[in-house]
Amino acid sequence: MRTLKYISIGGIWLVLLGCAPARAQQPADTPQDQQQGQQPSQPIPAIRSPLASGADNGDQDQAPNPQEMQPDTRSLTGVEDLSLGTMALGHSYWQPRLALSETVDSNPASSSAGNGSWGTWTSLLGGVDIHRISGVSELMLSYTGGGMFSTGNSSATNGVIQELYFRDKYSFRRSTLSVFDQLSYLPESSFGFAGTAGAGLPGVATGGGVGSGFTPGQSILTPESQNLSNSFDVELDTKLTSRTSLTLVGGYSLLHYFADNLLDFGTVTVQVGYNYLLSRKDTVALSYSFSGYQYSNVDQTLDLHTIQGSYGRRVTGKLAFQIAAGPQFAVSRIPVTNATPPTAPVPGTPSSSQLYWTLNTSLQYQLRRAAISASYNHGVTGGSGVLVGAETDIATGSFNDQISRTFNAGFTTGYSRNRGIATTSGSLEAQDFSYWFAGVNVAHPIGRSLDVFANYQFQYQDSNTSGCVGSACSTNTIRHQIAFGLNLHKQPLPF
Repeated sequence: MRTLKYISIGGIWLVLLGCAPARAQQPADTPQDQQQGQQPSQPIPAIRSPLASGADNGDQDQAPNPQEMQPDTRSLTGVEDLSLGTMALGHSYWQPRLALSETVDSNPASSSAGNGSWGTWTSLLGGVDIHRISGVSELMLSYTGGGMFSTGNSSATNGVIQELYFRDKYSFRRSTLSVFDQLSYLPESSFGFAGTAGAGLPGVATGGGVGSGFTPGQSILTPESQNLSNSFDVELDTKLTSRTSLTLVGGYSLLHYFADNLLDFGTVTVQVGYNYLLSRKDTVALSYSFSGYQYSNVDQTLDLHTIQGSYGRRVTGKLAFQIAAGPQFAVSRIPVTNATPPTAPVPGTPSSSQLYWTLNTSLQYQLRRAAISASYNHGVTGGSGVLVGAETDIATGSFNDQISRTFNAGFTTGYSRNRGIATTSGSLEAQDFSYWFAGVNVAHPIGRSLDVFANYQFQYQDSNTSGCVGSACSTNTIRHQIAFGLNLHKQPLPF
């Protein structure tokens, strides 16, 4: 891991040295300059989806102003959740960034309820954001990479952080073809992970990224060990009439743990959706999706058939709200026994099925100086590597406020409950995991390229059994994290 540390440091310094000459030649028409009132030299209209004509939201009475947000044109039944809109950018750009932080951790291994084994971490992260416009294509890529290095506790181990979000959209006369890939290689569960608090994915944190229904999901806090999560999806949106459109999605996701003998699985997803514009702000939709889970280290499959009715409302720059609900039919090839790990199946055992309900909703609301977001999801999931299928509830919320010109503050919280699904009569009580996290962050900008930050996060998980989760054998886990550091981010560099 010492070699990895030196490689990470060297790579980040190369990025910074390579950016220095470019900044000296940076023109005045960057996205930040546009927001401050400077006109670009040659504005180029942003690429628009074929659904844009029916989704103006009543906010644009004339040609779009490059300084204002463009209406969100995402499909209500597509891969991405609805957003507040996008900034109209006239050219391609890239933007490097660097973050350095120190973290004090009360439970660095995330494996017990005790608070007596404090550890310290040094995190060094670098990243780049790229937005490229070319012909009918609009590409966005956001990458963060680096490591967490233990500096004071032998029970803590070093960790590698790799996060990537990729999206490429091809717009034609009546259709749009979109390709998505979202990858994370982290030292612990992604839900509530605070390791990138100073250098996250800016393109994902503000209403972007793959929706919860297309990711493998990690909503159970597991002991610290490297894991890989990846989602790849292709979406085709076709405009049928001025008010109707058809959305087709196909994708594959996987969750793999490199230690702790947890349950790895891959998921094939297919979805078809029909969207109808009630007005320029309101949309309704009907969708059917199939998700097939295949576990690699246990002889089990889980198939989900879901029908949902959806409603969405968008007000550019102010509000993005969506809700979807409906029945979910779960079929397991071998009845789930609720044991962890599952017991060996009996030859000839028939498959079983059960009916559940689903609800997915999200909200983004922009005030003058603050932003609010919240989401809630209920349905059957893959079990986060701990359970062979689980009935899952996930709720998240955040509030970010620009307190003054020099101070920003944010609060985030999340809750999840995973209950192992029971499909056989007389089975043991299903395992139940309840997990909470909450965090607060304060940042102070210094100039246009540097800011310092401090944050605190609390994590707590409780289970109704004393069974082991990987290498951890405890009914509950408590964790406190305190971090402070700095972010260095260059201004967008056109190319």
